[in-house]
Amino acid sequence: MPPRRTPRIQVTGRARAGKTTLCRALSLLTAEETRSIDQPGHPAPILDADLLLYVLPGLADPADRRILATLPPARTLVALNKADAIGIRWSDAAAAAETLATDLGLPVFPVVATLAARTRAGALTDTDLTTLRRYRDDPDPPLTLSHDLFLAPDVAPGRDARHTLLDRWDLYGVSCALTALRHAPRLPAQLLLHILHCASGIDPLHRELHRRYEAAAAEPAE
Repeated sequence: MPPRRTPRIQVTGRARAGKTTLCRALSLLTAEETRSIDQPGHPAPILDADLLLYVLPGLADPADRRILATLPPARTLVALNKADAIGIRWSDAAAAAETLATDLGLPVFPVVATLAARTRAGALTDTDLTTLRRYRDDPDPPLTLSHDLFLAPDVAPGRDARHTLLDRWDLYGVSCALTALRHAPRLPAQLLLHILHCASGIDPLHRELHRRYEAAAAEPAE
């Protein structure tokens, strides 16, 4: 049996799209992160890898669409990153991804790469759980509507603890954790971490990337 080849993966997109964070979230240790497609004074990067992962920071702008129109569908996946900022619920991001997939002719996956990277690299501590449970039954829903509201000193006591929690899990992760704990107050830390990982949306993208990687690895070397 001939040896399997190692497919190349390139990760690309605009500046501040979240390319590095997505690489961490997917554990893409050998992926090539290209320069930004909108880097002033430079041409668009050459995208010739076996697998291309294009990162969108929210919806596609004209620069994204120009590049995406040139990419082969069989080798390209699109990550609609920062999905937590699209609409007011996950279904809004999923609908936006579906619309983009139809427009672009490419598979599009809504993700929150920051949360996925945090769940892969960290763990919920006892302090995290204590703080979350303190605000689990807070009757004031606007608490998690914005960073400023969550950290406002006059909204609730324990601002320093809230600040630490926000640094570790960001507002979307905190909101998801509080929702989960309201439904199941006795959730253990490991299960709650798994829920946060699922809430990041990273698993469907990871499975499809892995499937395509395996298929590319099975192809004969040129």
